[in-house]
Amino acid sequence: MPTSQILIFVIMIVIVLVFRFRKILSGGPVSKNRIIFSTVSYFAISILTVFSSFQVGVSIWYVFAYVGVLIGATYLSHRHVDKTIMVWKEDDGKIHAKGGNIPYVIWLVGLVSRFVLGYVFLGPDYLIATYGIQKHLSSFAVEITLVVDLIMMLGVGALAGRNLRLISKLKNFQQ
Repeated sequence: MPTSQILIFVIMIVIVLVFRFRKILSGGPVSKNRIIFSTVSYFAISILTVFSSFQVGVSIWYVFAYVGVLIGATYLSHRHVDKTIMVWKEDDGKIHAKGGNIPYVIWLVGLVSRFVLGYVFLGPDYLIATYGIQKHLSSFAVEITLVVDLIMMLGVGALAGRNLRLISKLKNFQQ
């Protein structure tokens, strides 16, 4: 895949994420199905991105650290994001919500850092090259990859906790 196609792909992801973040800041309609779909999408993007780390030299044993950070971040975010989420009903009858921005910022920083890291250490074709060819990075690059992946797991866990809290707020709001 040429560098221009990868750049277009990354720009499209950033545009979608910026519009999504804008909707979170200003508030927008929410439903249980939308929340579940977006959470699954964040997990899928994160898992696909982190999986490439195991192809370039990160030990498979770090999967336990990733899962631990994911579960811990989900729990902590679920407990502490409650006061930052606001839910209300609009005149059109739809339920709207806003708030809980920090989990998105953490996840976005992790995702962008991971793309930059892959571009710097593996080259412009790293999205395709890591899934077919075994490349091995230096120990310094592997350590940086591990830290960035843990930040991304922290972010996706925080997003999951935020979305779980939002689902419980919607359930309480509708009753």
